[in-house]
Amino acid sequence: MQHHLASSKRAGLTEEDWKALKNPGAAEFGGQTKAALVFAEKLTRTPWEIKDEDIAALKQYFSDEQIVDLDLLVGLANLTNRFTDPLGLELEFAAEKI
Repeated sequence: MQHHLASSKRAGLTEEDWKALKNPGAAEFGGQTKAALVFAEKLTRTPWEIKDEDIAALKQYFSDEQIVDLDLLVGLANLTNRFTDPLGLELEFAAEKI
């Protein structure tokens, strides 16, 4: 998570953005961003619950290729966290609270 936080800061995200991301369905995001965030959250927390309706919600804003890319990117971030977190690897920089 800390590496994602650092890279998000380089991309211009703020502490307020991170706070909003804790509840993407209720936050003040535009339709495309909100759809992607809701999908990413569900894919991260309950991937077995992804249904046709979830993909249909994405198709309002994204092409099939973009949906595959989103799925792959979220899956890669999850893989990274699930691989490194249990190993208790030390960060090469000071951790931040969000």
